[in-house]
Amino acid sequence: MAAEVHPGRGRGFSVGYVIVLLGAALFVTGCFLPYYRFPGGHSLSLYDQLSLSQDGGLELSAILFLFGGVATVVVVAIAGLTRGERQSGRGFLAGAVSAWSLTWIGSLLQTASLRETTIPEGLSLVSGFWLQAVGIGVTVIGTILVATRRTGAHERDAAGVGV
Repeated sequence: MAAEVHPGRGRGFSVGYVIVLLGAALFVTGCFLPYYRFPGGHSLSLYDQLSLSQDGGLELSAILFLFGGVATVVVVAIAGLTRGERQSGRGFLAGAVSAWSLTWIGSLLQTASLRETTIPEGLSLVSGFWLQAVGIGVTVIGTILVATRRTGAHERDAAGVGV
């Protein structure tokens, strides 16, 4: 009996990888949205704050800080989608997301400052900050879905292996 191929389910397809990519896109979008609102209504994105140096040039270190980690996560997730799921790919994704998300969670906590003295009076965190936080959460949830996805007997039977 021939194995039936399910449409829309490529080799090792997992919705978790798509969720990881969605979270990464939310995070990157948050970098360009207003991050801080100063007294008087002036706002500034995190990208603007970090990327322009004193002399108006582009700072490579800021670009790497903002996008280096999330780019690694995106590459690993795309590889998982296009090359099919493998146990090693799941481990690579979990490692990349762990390193990136923990670093950024620490950065967000420092920015939000649990100590009242570090945020000047009237300075508030706005949409960019919160979208980055949501993006990190979505990426972590997608990674958990990928890491806990079972490739059990029901998939082997569907492929005609367990019969």
